Amino acid sequence: MMISRDRGVMRVVMLASIIIVMSILLAGSIVYVLTENEVVKKLKQKDLLYIAESVASKVDGRMQRAMESSLLLAQDPEIIAWLQNGETDEQMGKHSIEKLARLAKGFDYSNAFIVSTLTRHYWTEEGRIVDTMDPANPLNRWFFDFLGKQRQLEMFIDYNDKREDTFAFINVMMGDPKHPSGVAGVGMNLKSLSDEFAKYKYGQSSHLWLVDNTGKISLSDNVAHDGKMISGFIPDSVVKGIGIGTGSIAAGPQVLEYTNDRGEIVDLIGYPLKSTNWELLFQIDRSETVSFLEKVKLHTWLATGICIVVMTFLFFVISRYLANPYKRALELNEQLERLVSERTRQLKEQTLKLTDSIDYAQRIQEAILPSKQILDGFLKEHFLLWKPRDVVGGDFYWAKQARSGYFIAVGDCTGHGVPGALMTMLAVSILNLIVESENDDDPALIIGKLNAVIKQMMKRDQGDPFSDDGLDIGICLVRNDHLVFAGAKCSLFAKYGTELKTVSGDRKSVGSRKTTSAFQFTNTRLQLENGTSFYMTTDGYLDQNGGEKNYSFGKQRFAELIRSCGEKPLTEQEVEFRSQLKHYMGDEPQRDDITLLGFKA
Repeated sequence: MMISRDRGVMRVVMLASIIIVMSILLAGSIVYVLTENEVVKKLKQKDLLYIAESVASKVDGRMQRAMESSLLLAQDPEIIAWLQNGETDEQMGKHSIEKLARLAKGFDYSNAFIVSTLTRHYWTEEGRIVDTMDPANPLNRWFFDFLGKQRQLEMFIDYNDKREDTFAFINVMMGDPKHPSGVAGVGMNLKSLSDEFAKYKYGQSSHLWLVDNTGKISLSDNVAHDGKMISGFIPDSVVKGIGIGTGSIAAGPQVLEYTNDRGEIVDLIGYPLKSTNWELLFQIDRSETVSFLEKVKLHTWLATGICIVVMTFLFFVISRYLANPYKRALELNEQLERLVSERTRQLKEQTLKLTDSIDYAQRIQEAILPSKQILDGFLKEHFLLWKPRDVVGGDFYWAKQARSGYFIAVGDCTGHGVPGALMTMLAVSILNLIVESENDDDPALIIGKLNAVIKQMMKRDQGDPFSDDGLDIGICLVRNDHLVFAGAKCSLFAKYGTELKTVSGDRKSVGSRKTTSAFQFTNTRLQLENGTSFYMTTDGYLDQNGGEKNYSFGKQRFAELIRSCGEKPLTEQEVEFRSQLKHYMGDEPQRDDITLLGFKA
């Protein structure tokens, strides 16, 4: 009887094992095929597009920044007036050259220039006249050709064979394009983008190329490719399929595949740049994208073998030694329910504690910020937009009585949530201590002392390589007839009637490892006039992505918003700033803490 029962058990075990093995093999085969299809689909529809969009946005972003910088330079009324007066006013000339030098050094351009249409003098950022434009000189033809086109802006990119480098040049008309006062612009080399390209390499066989409409490679992840023709790396039929060299490059991205001379499938995407008529190409061998599936095969066979051994043993034990498997299952179920119930209770307790802590941190942070009554007491008129990304955040605003006026400030500390809120409490406490104990009325000096104290408290001078906590801040000292501003990576926007003036702070963060304790921040003095509005904002508003192309809101769009609604009362401006931000964000989540303060002193 025992032998018969053992044979029956073994038959059941063997049948069950065979079924399990067949199921695993079938499931593994199906999973492998589906996974391979999904990997290729994801590569074509997401990964290639993401890499191309990321690289293109960096190139377009750099070009857009250069164009915006050139336009701001070309629209500067003081420089235009200086050129129209024949460059005879020394004071205006000094200011104009300083602005040119700040533009070149501040954004790391190769050069910046101004050429007068009146005197035809070519001024560089060094304050020197290096040439006088002559129509008979072939090297000067670009100037007269650009004037003849009567276009406000022109940009072109050139690969220099001798320097083995790629340069971008932006020319902008100053004033009316039909009757310009001069031509301004910048030049920059793009070789640093080659290092950025290398960061996006996907495996060993991938390549990134920036190709002009003739098929010449200007930038790539491999500098040895620069200056060569793209047809040397991909078949001519693929080059023509993308439209390179045919004058019919597609307006959107193109994803395709081809077989190379080794019989391997290669995936490629062509992505046109928005800032130029060039094409970004990215390719990778199919074998690299699906190489991990070989491990899936191996793991499937290993899993099959393990399952045979384990399941045979388990079936044998269950069939031979467990008299009441249903009862055992009920007992295990009860144990699991008790365990789940206990874990759920613990999670609820921890969640409640965490929520209470965050709520308490919110109350503390709101308590250290100036109340509406305090701001009303200092300012004639104002509005405040303060939106932490989480319940609490790293942005803050600050107001304090001074000896000869009052301080108004906006700051952005490193981090979000509770860590960022702790930094705001620390920063506000230090600011209050500096003003109350040392009685300073100098915004630049106050920021300098704040920088030294934070670096000391954070032990930044000990060279901690894993953190760089600090903050960006702009401080205004408002007196009877003028305002003094100093900033650490923070700007002040001042609207005088129809004129909008942007005062940039120093390009150093408070408490950063790159900012020395002895670094001296600078003050800028502005006259107070009736109707003048001032605006300070953290980068959360400017960096918020959205719109049709999912770009950042940006300084230029922010400045246009001020110009469009700057004549309205500040209460109406607040509604406009909130609605414009909400409309631009759309369904995009808030990326950073947002603080915007507009006021009239």
